[in-house]
Amino acid sequence: MRRPLACSAALAFLAVAHAQASVPSRFASLVQEYFAGAWRASPVSATTTGLHDYDTQLDDVSAAGHAREVQRLTSILTRLRGLDVVKLSPMERDDRDVLAAEIGRSLLEEQTIQSWRHNPSSYVDLMTTAIYGLIERDFAPLDQRLRSVIARENLIPPMLAEAKKNLTAMPPIFVEIALENLDGTPDFFGKDVPEAFATIKDPTLKTQFAAATKAVLAAIADYKTYLLAQQPNAHGNFALGPQVLQRLLASDMVNVPYDHVLAAGKAQLAKDRAAFLATEKLVDPKSPDAALSVIENDHPDAAQLIPTARSGLVSLQSFIETHKILDLPSKNLPAVADTPPFMRAMIFGAMDWPGPLEAHANKAYYYITPPDPAESKAKQNVYLEYFNRPLLQNLSVHEALPGHYTQYLFQHANPDWSLVRKTAASYTATEGWAHYSEQMMIDEGLGNNDPKLRLAQLQDALLRDCRLVASISMHTGKMTLPQATDMMGQQCFQPKSVAYKEARRGTADPGYYSYTLGKLEILKLRDDVQKQEGKDFSLAKFHDRFLSAALVPISVIRREILGKDGPVL
Repeated sequence: MRRPLACSAALAFLAVAHAQASVPSRFASLVQEYFAGAWRASPVSATTTGLHDYDTQLDDVSAAGHAREVQRLTSILTRLRGLDVVKLSPMERDDRDVLAAEIGRSLLEEQTIQSWRHNPSSYVDLMTTAIYGLIERDFAPLDQRLRSVIARENLIPPMLAEAKKNLTAMPPIFVEIALENLDGTPDFFGKDVPEAFATIKDPTLKTQFAAATKAVLAAIADYKTYLLAQQPNAHGNFALGPQVLQRLLASDMVNVPYDHVLAAGKAQLAKDRAAFLATEKLVDPKSPDAALSVIENDHPDAAQLIPTARSGLVSLQSFIETHKILDLPSKNLPAVADTPPFMRAMIFGAMDWPGPLEAHANKAYYYITPPDPAESKAKQNVYLEYFNRPLLQNLSVHEALPGHYTQYLFQHANPDWSLVRKTAASYTATEGWAHYSEQMMIDEGLGNNDPKLRLAQLQDALLRDCRLVASISMHTGKMTLPQATDMMGQQCFQPKSVAYKEARRGTADPGYYSYTLGKLEILKLRDDVQKQEGKDFSLAKFHDRFLSAALVPISVIRREILGKDGPVL
């Protein structure tokens, strides 16, 4: 998650941060230079971050633009590494390491992985995120945001034309994914986005918007035609290879050989699978294979889906307080709501919190996607089985309390965090914590040891275990996509359609190993802290310290809690 933009408001913010921070001027100026340049390079990420000076612009995707970005990143990284660390405080040294790792990840993408050359979905994601970021929050009057949408939509056709110049050696699976992603974009741009601005009456704006939308839809159709023509001869290899995968791990400051990570993932998979089979027998002793059906049959109806999720958050908040899981910075709960129509194709359930620098639209939403009312009652019921009460609780733990929403609460409660920490988004820290929370809450007594709740937690854990094994195995040549699909179904009990899509995700998102890897890192750190502190160890204190460090790589959190570096696994 890159959070790049600069201009009047952004630079004013940085100037204040610079004046207030007790950092050597050279380091402060490098931080300011990095973020100012990053925000200029990626206006779309800037919008997501909560900075809106460049809302009318789109990222430069040209080869020349990428070359300039490599030059900029290389220059800053060289100067960061050349700093005299003796003159930095321990916190500042950690910030430098976090920023250097982030830049290293960006350079790995720009120079080696190069999604902009090989993955056509990167352009689909860019154009949808560019517009979605402008309509998801009411950070400005609707007409102002529509002007930004029009400006960005006018830039999408030339961006897609540039994409066709850039793309080469596309893996067949990437083309397949991109075509599927494209299938949803005509409705998004032609229906969902206009609905978001349906109340606008200004005839000039409406005319400009209609023209921009027409041009975008034509460009999307052209891009699809291009991909269909390329599909028969697509020949690229999605596998990163061992060395690049090792560098990807290192970019999140995981300095562990990839084969050790794979071994840890396989061991966790075996452990969770054995626990899953044992728990099935507790749920349904006579027919263990039917245990999941028992769970799936216990679900709210469509009308009660949101109220059930909302009341579940109240119960989770109470459990966290009475069982001293952690000290919540606020008793405010997120707004629980139906997922907006324009997001439903992409989201089942998700937490949507404001960007770390958002100054206006500061409300957090926990979105739940309802069944399609146009579907038959039978199909709606099948869909609602996925929102069975045990799974819904596990989802709420992951997305809200004490998962992602709690991460937001700590971010919001720490305005003095450095800009590096405000914008940090380590994959292992972010998803590892949310996934760790699922197991930890059950271990601490959530649900009074109801085996149905444990089975739902284990089903999700198995999925994340298989993600780790699939990602590392596929990208190091130890497993094919069909083999990963079989593993998802046979070892992790995923339905056939889900198994393929989950395995396929790992081809383009190798970092999805971070759910289980992050959880294992946190469990190792917790054990080490408990050994060091003995009878003085407090689970709540550990959790508070972990979350108060921000979403930086877990190795940095380990260093700051224990006072020294150490093995993360």
